[in-house]
Formats: sequence, C-alpha cells, structure tokens
Amino acid sequence: MCLLADGGKVFYFAGEDTNALQKARHEVLNFEATKNFQYYPGRHAQFASPKAFRSKIEEMLNIHRFEVIFIDTMNMALTPQSMTSHRSDDYSYYASELRQWAELALKHNIAIFMVHHTGKAAHVHYPDPLDHLLGSTAITATADWVLVMQKTQDGQGASLYVEGKMAKSQEFGLEKVDGIYYRIVGHAKDLALSRKRAQEEVCDCIKANPGIRQFEIVQKLERSKQNVNRAVSKLMRDGYITRTSNDGYTTLETP
Repeated sequence: MCLLADGGKVFYFAGEDTNALQKARHEVLNFEATKNFQYYPGRHAQFASPKAFRSKIEEMLNIHRFEVIFIDTMNMALTPQSMTSHRSDDYSYYASELRQWAELALKHNIAIFMVHHTGKAAHVHYPDPLDHLLGSTAITATADWVLVMQKTQDGQGASLYVEGKMAKSQEFGLEKVDGIYYRIVGHAKDLALSRKRAQEEVCDCIKANPGIRQFEIVQKLERSKQNVNRAVSKLMRDGYITRTSNDGYTTLETP
C-alpha cells in the first residue's frame, strides 16, 4: 500500500484467493483501487498453465513496468515436478526453477516476492526459522532474501525473520491489524525486553495490591488492556501469580 501511495506499480497474483475475498479485504483496509495495482485471483486464463507461467510474466513485463511482483504461492509458478525428473525435495529442481526467476528479476530490475508455505506444525516455534520452510535448502540458497513468519516462542504473537545473502540476519516483532495483515512494530529483542518490563510492572502492582482485578491494573499502570492481559497470562503460566475468588490476582512464592 505504501508503494502504491508513492506511485509505484504492483502486480499481485493470488492463486488461492477469489475476487470477492480480495474485495472484502480492500474494504476493511479502506484500500482504493488504482490503475497501478494489477490483481489476478486464482487460475486466471493467461496464468492457467504452470509450465507457461514464467513466460507469461515476462511477456507482461515487456509491455508493463512494475516495481514489485508478488506470486502467492510459489509452487503455482514453478514447472510441475510431474513434468520433470526431479523429486519434491530435490535440490537441483528448486535451484533450476528459482534461478530462472532470479534472472528475470535482474533482467527487468524489479523485485519478485514468492510466497511459500511453512511446515504443517505452524504453531511450533523453530529456533532456526529457516527450518520452518518446506522443501529443499535450494530455496534459501537461491533467493537473495528469505523472510520467515512464525509464532513467537511464548505463543503470544508473531515474528518476521529476515536473512539476506549480503545482509545481517534480523528478527522483527509483528502486530496484526484489522485481522488481515501484520505490521512490523520493532526489533524482536527490544520487544522482548519491553514485555519483560511490563510483566515486572504488573507483578509488582499485584504484589502491592492483593486481589486487584485486571481492569484495575490497566488503570493503575496506564497500560493497554492487551498489554496487561498478555503480561498476566505469562505470569500465570510461569507460576508467579494466581487468580483469586473475586476474579482478581495475587502473587505466589517465586518458583
């Protein structure tokens, strides 16, 4: 949206969406249609054949100039493995297929984002986020940048891990907006320290006010309901506080 606001042109292929779904999302986001945004849902006629997908994209680029192309999902743009001699986890398959897309991006001086699924156990936090990706390591070896979204270790939020061939690996905290998309709210380490401070403040408040209820903690600390609720949940799971009969909280002995 920011790119479009600055006059950039975007092509977005959403192989698993429909026009109706995309329209509903745009209404929630107050997103206004623009001639610089080309959206194609599902198996649009000219992108119906995975075998010809890349050639059709190149034909389009010879006519239209885009700053960014989004392909969701990547597998819909790759030559079907049934038409090759490769297995699903074959390094050479992904290396060969993705190299062609990298060359296309370089040739036209554009960014091509390819969405790829993570493992079925999406709720699991992986210490090495790259282990979350399905398929061969050729995916991470061929791409210039790899971005992995996954749940945070405490299960209370989401994070974005970013790794580039010529850049330092970083992890950012994400916040969901309008139940549709995520926005970056800061570096993961800074957010972790902030959450820890919030938990300490909440714990100290409960210790000084036994039986205090959650809305009263919000008022005393002048923190958001979401912030206090997250801290209370974490403190209860870790055994620092417990709920009282009047729906309030009191501290326990330090475990």
